[in-house]
Amino acid sequence: MINKKQMLNIVLGLAIVLSESTWAQTPEEAEFEAFLKVHQTEFSDYQAQQNKEFEAFVKAWQDAEKQYLDKIAKRWQDPSLPSQKVWVQYTEELDRRTSIDFETGEIVVELLDSQSDEQALAFAESQLNQLAEVSVEQTLHKDPIYIQANKNLAMQSIHITESGVSKRVDTAAEYMPNKLANNASQSSINAVTKETKESKIQPVSMADQSVLSKKLVRQTLGGAKPKIVKENNRTRISYQLPSTTLSSQAERYLPQVNLQAKRWNLDPALLLAIIQTESSFNPLARSAVPAFGLMQIVPASAGKDVSAFLQGKPMLLSPEYLYKAKNNVEAGSAYVHLLSNRYFKDVRDSQSRTYISIAAYNTGPGNVAKTLSGTNSLTRASIAANLMSSEKIYQLMLQKLPAQETRNYLKKVVKRTAYYEEQLKRL
Repeated sequence: MINKKQMLNIVLGLAIVLSESTWAQTPEEAEFEAFLKVHQTEFSDYQAQQNKEFEAFVKAWQDAEKQYLDKIAKRWQDPSLPSQKVWVQYTEELDRRTSIDFETGEIVVELLDSQSDEQALAFAESQLNQLAEVSVEQTLHKDPIYIQANKNLAMQSIHITESGVSKRVDTAAEYMPNKLANNASQSSINAVTKETKESKIQPVSMADQSVLSKKLVRQTLGGAKPKIVKENNRTRISYQLPSTTLSSQAERYLPQVNLQAKRWNLDPALLLAIIQTESSFNPLARSAVPAFGLMQIVPASAGKDVSAFLQGKPMLLSPEYLYKAKNNVEAGSAYVHLLSNRYFKDVRDSQSRTYISIAAYNTGPGNVAKTLSGTNSLTRASIAANLMSSEKIYQLMLQKLPAQETRNYLKKVVKRTAYYEEQLKRL
């Protein structure tokens, strides 16, 4: 998770990179930089408008969260909202609550009134089946926070489309200036798409993407009996999701992970590890920043950098856009690529770049650069990194990164990358 202070460091990242001219550029990257310089004035005006809209969006979203929290607090002694790893939904009357902890695998259905065990179980089972039937898009459109946030924005005459612009084709490469599209070779994408179609693991359809897979819900309902606890006129029913070597949730997104990993020459195990650490494969993950989706994209930071890279100009990516797994994995993977191959491209050792990119994904390039060299200069950070082994860099960041959260994040992603590398070998 990226907090507000860390977000500012990431926002400054693109400006820092463009201000340092000592990196070794590919022709495509040089063209991208020239494109930015030619349109500097236009971009400045555009970015000012984007910043204004993003600030309005953040306030509208946070105000909507507060309004809803105040509302449910009148009925529940322990009100809770959706987060990175826990999805929460209330009934319209606010007397029922369903939550899924994607990290622990626990599903809890709670009822505030007195019900027989049979009635409570029937309601709980209907809720679980609904999780597999209703799409993420439908769930989002019924989300009171999402609805209220849009109303708050409409009052300011701000209307953010699904992708932040009026139209967007499926292939982001079509928005890249000229040869920059070659970064995502269409032949490579076609090859991976063919592999996906032939794979036993099928990708999540955008139209059918649900909160939980039907297979997982069937296994849960057919597994161990749920626990029923009644206390103070409140019924609590808890289920435990079945554990598998490669979780059913991870399997759902593996085709898209493989596609983007091949597109950007990344390790799919690394991307899976980042997704698990960011959201535990919760397709409706959100944070207070706010960040959205599987790879927790912050529209004002990683979202801007990625849209500028893929589409030629920074855009405000909406929650609806980022809650589509295909878009989110594309954006997150492209950002990992930018961190490794643009921000810290001059770091020669690939393992060192991986460690640095993992930390930067969480805290921003500026904080990582300062940890390595004592300054925010990416050039100086790269020089310092080239004087150390990858293991020394890893240990240095575990000791010196400013936030304990980022140190823990680095350890978790490295450990989980190794785990997924082993599991992927068995598929």
